Amino acid sequence: MRKLIFLSVVLFVMSACDPYKKPRWVNIGTNETAFLIPLEQGTKDGQKMLKSTDYLEQKKVAAKRVYIEQIKIDIGRYWGDYKYIPTDTVVIVHRSPVTREWTKTGGGSESSVNQVLNVESAESIGFDVPVNATGSVLEEDASLFLYHFGGQTIEYVMDHNVRPYILDLLTTQFGKRKLDQCQSERNDVYDFMKEKTTKFFKELGLTIMNIGAAGEFTYTDQAIQQAINSKFISEMKVSAAQNEVDAANKFATASEAIKKQKELDADVQIKLALANAIENGKLTWPQTLVLGHDGNILDIWGAKNLSSSTNNPK
Repeated sequence: MRKLIFLSVVLFVMSACDPYKKPRWVNIGTNETAFLIPLEQGTKDGQKMLKSTDYLEQKKVAAKRVYIEQIKIDIGRYWGDYKYIPTDTVVIVHRSPVTREWTKTGGGSESSVNQVLNVESAESIGFDVPVNATGSVLEEDASLFLYHFGGQTIEYVMDHNVRPYILDLLTTQFGKRKLDQCQSERNDVYDFMKEKTTKFFKELGLTIMNIGAAGEFTYTDQAIQQAINSKFISEMKVSAAQNEVDAANKFATASEAIKKQKELDADVQIKLALANAIENGKLTWPQTLVLGHDGNILDIWGAKNLSSSTNNPK
């Protein structure tokens, strides 16, 4: 009887020391897309984790809380030498937009590190091109993003995939142009970069929401920067001086035109007054002159037509 009681106590103690099967739950945020991926299956056809976008699309989870099944496996010979392991894993794609500013003051993966993009012109003159970009993953592209980037975050992809791609495009485009063309055609280069980058990463599941310049060019050689600044200042002074000359010329032309108009108006008024005086009998002039033919004094003064106008006072 004592042996039976002792054995019962031993069995109870041993069972009480068995590993605890703790339930496993994963909560899914509203800005996240989850995939429930089997860790083991009985056939080779089942062993295709992350094998294709179609496969991942089938494993997409609509629920916002996922329960993870577990199985018991032995890890030793004795009672209680076992543990519970999950049969599936949950892979989450965070879809919230991520903005990067690759500038001298940072804004990329390390905010205090100079991450500006450095390129060269056709003359091998180096200059920095600050760029900013924002990327996100749409719900319908989550499977595509996970397939191509294997569980990496958007932050990682922006810094380690998007940035090198942009740098390659800018290096190629500016490298074909002389320095003055780099300055005058920078908008064309940015437009080309935006179009190529947006299209390329969209096919990989990443949506580039915006991308463009984050500031002005700065040149690696400060002497070049100073020369460009001096040239710009000189050009501005020349332009200002030319504007003053043009304004003076326009003023002189306008003044001359006003002077001539006033002289013309005065001459017309004198002729009108003379014509009215003659017609009203206040001034007597011979109506014809012996000039080899008949003539009229009003014709000589050019006032006959003016005096007959309905707008002239009588």
